[in-house]
Amino acid sequence: MEFLQFWTRETLANIARNRLMSLLAISTVTVALFILGAFYLSISNLRAAVGNQAQKIDLVVILDKNITPKRRLELFNAARTPEVAKVDVVLASQALKELKKQFSDLPLDDFGKENPLGDELRIRLKDPANFFKVRAYLTGLKGVSAAQDAGADEVARRLLEFRRFLQIAALVSLLVLGLAILLIIHNAIRLTVFARRREIRIMQLVGATPSFIRAPFLLEGVFYGIGGAILAALTLGLLYGAASGNDSPLLRSILPLSPSQILAPCFAMMLVAGAVFGVLGALFSFSHSQKNAGG
Repeated sequence: MEFLQFWTRETLANIARNRLMSLLAISTVTVALFILGAFYLSISNLRAAVGNQAQKIDLVVILDKNITPKRRLELFNAARTPEVAKVDVVLASQALKELKKQFSDLPLDDFGKENPLGDELRIRLKDPANFFKVRAYLTGLKGVSAAQDAGADEVARRLLEFRRFLQIAALVSLLVLGLAILLIIHNAIRLTVFARRREIRIMQLVGATPSFIRAPFLLEGVFYGIGGAILAALTLGLLYGAASGNDSPLLRSILPLSPSQILAPCFAMMLVAGAVFGVLGALFSFSHSQKNAGG
């Protein structure tokens, strides 16, 4: 406890002595974490929008026209794989009624009593990424005439590719912005270490361990990181709340996630990122300064 009190006093004293540098560091970290949080919200909403569209992609398996009830049941059971959430059987007569309702202008009555359609299995997947895997499996079964048309396949492919792109973009952006925050805190702590180099040398001469000397600077880095994260989170929360509360259809389509769904994980991510980057930035800065001083 005595050590913790000493480190806390030293950290607050360092921040008070270097008010301008501390303010600059917190402000810059706030801007960087605000950008990181805004990107997280943007990516999350884009993924939710794409996910909503991808979830609407049902795999439609068209069975042979003369299929027997027994074989239809076998195909129904075969379609219930671990990747599938739900399977519905739609008879040819029902499929024709739906087609007439959807395309009322087409002369479908010209077919008379002969139904050109076959029975269908309409499949909802747990994860749309398994669309083509399940489709390839079902297409190879005896009694299956077709599985989804080429146009729908292209839509599914583009949606899934875009979703993968968003995941990669989110990871790359996190790394780039994280590096920027590390450099900001690194420079702020490095200047503090340089200003206190004589005091650090005296502490070394009287027997203070490196970890004891390093602790106040690590706490200072955490202070910069968490302080910037709190300010960025408050600002971002106010802006997102105002935007999502707007009744504009365009904003609702762009921001499908409500504040209660997205802000809590976003704020947690920003606080953790601020603390981690703060510790790492301070650690690298102190180690680098000590190495140069030793050289």
